[in-house]
Amino acid sequence: MDKAKLQLTVEQTVALLRGNVNGAEMVTVDLDSPMDGKGKMRKTGNRFHGLGIVKRETLNGVIGYIYANSINRLVAKEGAEEREVKQHPWGDMDEKHLFRIHRVTGAPYLSMKGESVTVHGFVRQDGTFLIPTEVKEIRTFIPEKYKSSTQEGLDGEVRAMDYGMANIRAIRMRKIEIEVLHPAA
Repeated sequence: MDKAKLQLTVEQTVALLRGNVNGAEMVTVDLDSPMDGKGKMRKTGNRFHGLGIVKRETLNGVIGYIYANSINRLVAKEGAEEREVKQHPWGDMDEKHLFRIHRVTGAPYLSMKGESVTVHGFVRQDGTFLIPTEVKEIRTFIPEKYKSSTQEGLDGEVRAMDYGMANIRAIRMRKIEIEVLHPAA
């Protein structure tokens, strides 16, 4: 059977996932992650900052998972001390553990435990990709990833990320591909 292809708005995509995902489920997400956002790139001396560059990537992972359960399994596996999962600084999980809802704006962020990522490149606003020398330069301004304090001291890692629905281009799961439509700016 071929994949079903849907074109849905952000609101329709959120409603479809909430209505059809019960528990943990594998997904693939195509994402254009803006690099000018808070903490994405250092500004000082960065000629790329403010130009609207996005990192185009494809992520594979699990949605509908419970972060605390994943941490507890990792702690048990490593024989580490139990730890308490702290409240997230800017948003709260919905009842299905699919979306983190921003406390101020109400915007939904798809919550995903990352398994793998493929970076396709860095893209300018006009749709052209940065050339290899520019990619090498822009990477010098991207801070290294850090583990949350909940995972501090553990060898393994639960790669929990929240992705703004405004940045998601497509979601694939269960032989369905959803192209997420965004209004023109």
